[in-house]
Order: sequence, then structure tokens, then C-alpha cells
Amino acid sequence: MKFALVSHVLPPSWSGQSMMIYRLLKDLDAEAYCLISSEDYSDTSDNNYSEKLSGRYYHLRPESHIERGSRYRHLQNLANIMLGIVQRATNIHRIVRQEKCDAVVACTGGYDLLDLPAGYLASRMARVPFYPFLLDYYSYQWHTHNKWGSYPRLARWMERFMMRQAQGIIALNEFMVDELRDRYGARASLVRNPCDVSEYENNGPAARATAEFRIVFTGAIYEAHYDAFRNLIEAVRKLNRSDITLHFYTAQSPADLAKQGISGPIVYHPHEPLNAMPAIQQRADILFLPLAFASPYPQIVKTSAPTKLGEYLAVRRPILVHAPADSFLTWYFRRHGCGEVVDRLDPKALADAIERILCNHTLQRNITNRAWERAREDFDLPAARNAFLEIVQSRDSAKKR
Repeated sequence: MKFALVSHVLPPSWSGQSMMIYRLLKDLDAEAYCLISSEDYSDTSDNNYSEKLSGRYYHLRPESHIERGSRYRHLQNLANIMLGIVQRATNIHRIVRQEKCDAVVACTGGYDLLDLPAGYLASRMARVPFYPFLLDYYSYQWHTHNKWGSYPRLARWMERFMMRQAQGIIALNEFMVDELRDRYGARASLVRNPCDVSEYENNGPAARATAEFRIVFTGAIYEAHYDAFRNLIEAVRKLNRSDITLHFYTAQSPADLAKQGISGPIVYHPHEPLNAMPAIQQRADILFLPLAFASPYPQIVKTSAPTKLGEYLAVRRPILVHAPADSFLTWYFRRHGCGEVVDRLDPKALADAIERILCNHTLQRNITNRAWERAREDFDLPAARNAFLEIVQSRDSAKKR
């Protein structure tokens, strides 16, 4: 069984999606899969977040667009969407046939919204099974980020059609599984964001080198987080403690974040390689896990499962979740008691939670022990990889040659 995986981002570039793909595929035989992306990975000298995978990489040529004329911009945009899907599907199909792939796995995520429908169309052209890998909520991404404009009806129609026609659907959490069932009558399989728990087996509390209390965040900061970070900064100010410092390990620049009101007692660090994360996270007194309360895409926030979730649970440092009450994150941490949760945009409530974690050692011990249990139970890499392969390499979905 061989599959083609289509994604706008691939290892070794820096992103949660790239990290997840790397972990799932890094131990597979190079002949078991190939990788297809609109990004060019022939030169990865500037990408050091992880290693390059052993499977063959393919770079899709840019699609052509209709440029002239603005009188009928709406129709022109729709024509470019359809033209882009067909062109990309044709290129993916050519690779699938060349590699003799038995299935197409197409990922959502990011701002490139052609991959999923193009992957589906390519699978139909090649007469092989299609597996959407839903790292985000596709239809809401489309009418939020689409460079051609907002077409929510088109996005939902395409999503409904693809979910019903797919051989299998991969989702990251229970909320997304339930959403697909309730909206489309589609059955999705759960594959969690994997974490190599073995890297954290011998972790314990890091020796405190200074009197500083570190609140740490690792990852991208964008519209799905902004107001939660602003509330964190206000909460730290309310505490009026000079020994608390925020440490953000992110690719976003301090200047860009300051434009969003995210500035204050913050130490900014550049993004670090994947293998540096355990040590960085272990030095935290609190790991901050936020989602925005007011964002352009509340449905994406509601069904989001950040790729760092397994790492945060495994490192056995107290986790502070600051996310809406109806989100998967809030539900998961409340259900398992593996972190402190503040589900309203209230700086005093967040300040109280920070104080409670820092001062209550029994609380720290209880939530970190439960977090370690959840990391091993839900996010361990071998289980996630086996679940993924069981779906995409099923004998029942193999192409009959």
C-alpha cells in the first residue's frame, strides 16, 4: 500500500502541521508514501525545525489565473477557483499515477485552500480512495482566508460532497468528529496530534536557576489567539509581581505582535527545532494554552486541537488553558482535570488562576500527574501512527490493479 500525501506545508519547515506529518511518517519506509506540496522543498537549508522525510517530495507548479477584466470580478474569481482546482488536480493525478499510489490523503490547514478539492478530484481521476485529513475546519477556512473572496455556500457544498464521497475521514478531536456527523452525516476517525512520549519519560521539574516564574508559550500567534494573549498580559499586570515573566517562542516578530496589543513583560525567543521543545517546555512554571474569544472564525476555534497539546501534557508542567467555554480545549481539560481552565475573557479570573497554580503545590502535582496520564493514553506516537495507517493503508481501500 502506497499513498500520496498532499499538504501546503511539509517537514522540515516550521509549523504544527509540518510537525504532525513528520511524526506520523518519519519511521515509515520511503516507498510507502510520497509528498506533494505547492511549496518547493528542493532546498531546505533555511528550514531546520525537523528533519526532511525519506519519502519523495514533489513540487506542484503554480496555477494560471484569469487576470484581465474587473467588471465581472465575482464570476472571474469563481472561474479562477475552478480553474485552480482542475489544474492542481491534474498535476496531483500525474504524480499519483507516476508513483503508482493506492490512495490520496489531502490535508487542510493554512491559507492554501485548493489542496482538498484538488486532492479529491485527482483521486477520482486516478480511481483510488480519497482521505481528507482535517487539521482545521475546511469550509470556515475557505470563506475566511480565500484570496478570491468569501464563498461560504460553495465551500460548504464542496465540503459536504467530499466528506460524503471520501473512503475515510481523519479528524483530530471529538468535536470535529461530532461536527461532521451532525452536519453531513459523515463518519470520521479520530487520530490525535501525536507526541513522542518517550522523549519525556525521564522528565521532572527543572531546577530553578533564578527566582523568576516563567509563563511559556511555544508556537504561532495569530488571529486565533490575540485577545487571549492581551488578557494574559493584563492579568500579569494585575498581579503586580516583578518575578513573573512571559516567554514566547514564536516565529512572529515583536513588532507585529505589538500592533495587536501584545506587548509588555515579554521575552521573545525565535522558534526552536522540534528536538529542543522538551527542554524549553520543561523550564516553564506554567505552560499557556490559549484560543481567542473573539476571532474571525469561532467554529475553527471551537473545533481546534493545537498540535502542541500532546507535548504540553507530556512535559508535566502545569498547563493554563484560556479558551472559550464551548471549545474542545476547555472540554478536554475540564473532563480530565489535567490543567487549570479560565473560559471567560476576564483578566482577574486569569490572574487568580496564575496565582493559584504558582502557590498551590498540591494542585500542581495533581494536574501534572493527570496530564502525564492523558499524554500516554491519548497522544502517544505509536498509537496515533497505527490509527493513521489503519485508515490510509486498509486493504479494503486498496486499488485493484
